[in-house]
Amino acid sequence: MSPPADGLDPTREALKAIDRAMTGDSDVLEVGCGTGVMAERISALSGVTLVVIDHSDASVELAEARGIDARWADICYLPFEDDTFDVVYAGAMLHEVRDIERAVAEVRRVLRPGGTFVAVTDVDDGSANEGRGKGARRANPRFSSENGEGKLARRFSDVRRHDLESGDSSVTVFEAR
Repeated sequence: MSPPADGLDPTREALKAIDRAMTGDSDVLEVGCGTGVMAERISALSGVTLVVIDHSDASVELAEARGIDARWADICYLPFEDDTFDVVYAGAMLHEVRDIERAVAEVRRVLRPGGTFVAVTDVDDGSANEGRGKGARRANPRFSSENGEGKLARRFSDVRRHDLESGDSSVTVFEAR
């Protein structure tokens, strides 16, 4: 994700949201870790104990190679006890989840009381449709800037959004408590 025209970088804004959610030493879960680049940035925050998951063996291996505690898992069936994490982070991956209602319920379950879910997503304008051609639209997006707030509000009492706009792409950073 590159910085939009307003100068706000989605990665930096997500890190700020994670940092705001932390109170002292914090247990953080990243779901959908990809290559582990964001995990490295999260683990550099003071007081973080980080675990990352992905449903791709290759992604887990890449994150492990960076020295991150990485595990294979499905966001719809998180292998953690209730109330385990202070913060859960999902970066631009929720639109791929097959059962978003179950995924959000699982995130809520593993968050401690007062914990925060930070989710970054794109606007449903086709900008994140790799391999579908420029301008292609996702059919029936499961989670996007347009519907994410409502989906999160079913499980969280306080949902805040921060829209980052540019000429050719837009993203939203959600903070749900």
